[in-house]
Amino acid sequence: MHEHCSHCGLKYEREPSFFYGSMYVAYGYTVAIAVAWLIANYLWLDLTTTGFLIGLGTSLVILSPILFRVSRSTWMNIFISFGKFPHKPIPKEKN
Repeated sequence: MHEHCSHCGLKYEREPSFFYGSMYVAYGYTVAIAVAWLIANYLWLDLTTTGFLIGLGTSLVILSPILFRVSRSTWMNIFISFGKFPHKPIPKEKN
């Protein structure tokens, strides 16, 4: 990912190791995909355990670049709120 926004200059990494928390978000997305595969297998696919694991593993490998970006974006948006216009970031206040 880029260090700064090309439009507004917002620094994405607020402090060293800021995005370690995004690993937990990525884990949540991975669990959601696994549950979706489990429900789809139960309702429609009727795969064996090996087929289920191959399908799940393949989809997670294919989706890993997307999950990487989405989880980092989700983590960043928890801590940075944006005003009416996306090019004006408004830092959240600490209580």
